[in-house]
Amino acid sequence: MLDQHNSEQKHVRYGKARAFYPTFERKGSGDLVTHYCPGCGHGVAQKLIASVIDDLGIQDRTIFLSPVGCAVFSYYYFDTGNIQCSHGRAPAVATGVRRTLDDAIIISYQGDGDLAGIGMTEIVHAANRGENITVIFINNAIYGMTGGQMAPTTPVGRKTLTTPFGRELIRDGRPIGMAELMESLSTPVYIERCSLATVKDVMKTRKAIKKGLQNQIDHLGFSFIEILSPCPTNWRMTPVQACEWTKNELAAVFPLKVFRESHGKKPPTSLITPFPFLDDASLVELLVNTGDVQNEPQNSLGITQRVKISGFGGQGVLSAG
Repeated sequence: MLDQHNSEQKHVRYGKARAFYPTFERKGSGDLVTHYCPGCGHGVAQKLIASVIDDLGIQDRTIFLSPVGCAVFSYYYFDTGNIQCSHGRAPAVATGVRRTLDDAIIISYQGDGDLAGIGMTEIVHAANRGENITVIFINNAIYGMTGGQMAPTTPVGRKTLTTPFGRELIRDGRPIGMAELMESLSTPVYIERCSLATVKDVMKTRKAIKKGLQNQIDHLGFSFIEILSPCPTNWRMTPVQACEWTKNELAAVFPLKVFRESHGKKPPTSLITPFPFLDDASLVELLVNTGDVQNEPQNSLGITQRVKISGFGGQGVLSAG
């Protein structure tokens, strides 16, 4: 029986990706389900990413950067390197990781409030620098984790908690097309907008994710994949209705298309030259006092000095940083 079982195991063609933990111990002992709502696109998108990581054989090199938002607990699920980033700052964190780990495969996974709202500065400048990273942008057109407020991507006329009568063009402006904004920069090598509304869309999205990660493996530069995603809970819809709305209405505002593709063309040499790295000896030399500088700290006040750093929520953490 054991030999038969082993034989069957060798012929398994489909199963949970190795890049996903078999059980989510960080969420709860033996837990097998994610924290995402039924019909939410995050679960689908993350399973696609995990399967692509398996395909490319990059699990041990991958560092997954979690956003602040519904996907804040992504490190519950990915059996890869994981960093939890401050709100909107994942591209800045990705830049730091790239400067220190040349061989890492870095995935910056962000929602629309995280990326297009508070993180607009970070994403634009990371893209403009042509950082060799892959950004997965989940666009469900609403703030999810905080309860359904208007996002930078909410369509005109759509009601949310902060626009109870609908988003107004004069008061709130138009929804921001992030893929279009990325296209206005000359540096990104790959920009595509996909969807999770239908099975066909899901398969196209998987191909886009694979292409974006392969670009990074090949050191081509910055890849940006925007994914239109259903949010049944905050749109007050059933999962089926949310997929239909994503397909028929959200895609009308944000058309699905490939905005730019490098076709394997490498960027200028100046953009792929490795950054100089300091070894341990160099760091020690920088940190150790030399010359006539006295090694003992001087306290001119003659009393013990203490510093207290305070703030609210993440601001306190940023202040401490």
